[in-house]
Amino acid sequence: MTDAIDETLAQAGLNLLRADAGLTVYDGRVADGATLPYVLVYTTVSWPAGGAGNTITGARITAVAKWTCHCVAESASGARIVQQRVRAALLNQTPTVPGRSCGQIKQDEVLAPNRDESTGRLVMDGVSIYSAVCTP
Repeated sequence: MTDAIDETLAQAGLNLLRADAGLTVYDGRVADGATLPYVLVYTTVSWPAGGAGNTITGARITAVAKWTCHCVAESASGARIVQQRVRAALLNQTPTVPGRSCGQIKQDEVLAPNRDESTGRLVMDGVSIYSAVCTP
C-alpha cells in the first residue's frame, strides 16, 4: 500500500518547488519547446530495511523521499542561480504528507554545473539532491 504514499511524497517536494512562481519545474520530462532556465526533477521513494520506525517484524514503514534536481540554464552562473532558488524552496522545509510525519528536507549533494551541447545548443546543468525521511 505504498503506491499512493510514493506519489504523495513526490508531489510534496514538487509543490514546494512550484511555490516559487519564478521557477519553472518539470516532473521527470522537459516539455517540448521549453525555454531556459528550468529545473527538471526526478523523484524516488525508498523503503529502507532497518530504518527508523520499522517494525520488529521487518515491515518497512519508513520512507525516504529523494528529489534529484537538474538546474538548467544557458550559463554556469544561470544554473547556479536556479540551484539557489531550488535550495531556498526545499532546504529545511517539512513536506506535508497526510498520515505521515516527515522530517526536514536536507541537502545530500550538489554538483557543479556541467556543460551539455548534445541538443545543438549550450546548456549548463547543475545537479542538487535533497531528501526527507517520513514515518507514520
